[in-house]
Amino acid sequence: MEAQSLILALNETRKTLLASRLLLVRGSETRLASLVANIHPGDGVWIDDCDHVDTTGMRASLDLLFLDAGHRVVAAVTNLRPGSACPQVDQAIGVLQLAAGTIQLSQTQKGDHVVLEPIVTQSVREAACARATRG
Repeated sequence: MEAQSLILALNETRKTLLASRLLLVRGSETRLASLVANIHPGDGVWIDDCDHVDTTGMRASLDLLFLDAGHRVVAAVTNLRPGSACPQVDQAIGVLQLAAGTIQLSQTQKGDHVVLEPIVTQSVREAACARATRG
């Protein structure tokens, strides 16, 4: 059975929430990330093994946080518009795509520590068994 996960992105340095619903994508699957039509406040996409974002196919402006191996912010890009150039950040091991305005609201800055925290990870079968034993 497919696992269900709910992942939070937290700015541990500032004690602020960046996203409560994260889609996890590997760098080789970045085409999937560009298919996300619109990232709403509270949503996000973590692209692992990625140091730049191709804005072709984007439909809305995004905020980007580039993180290093220690999940420290090495670069922040605010309000990146579809079709615009995005820098390549050599130190980044991944990029967090967030709704435009999230960086400003969370006061996230270069050097801040970001935590990607799974809060629910269980298989569909485990969830059904847990409900059945309670009932």
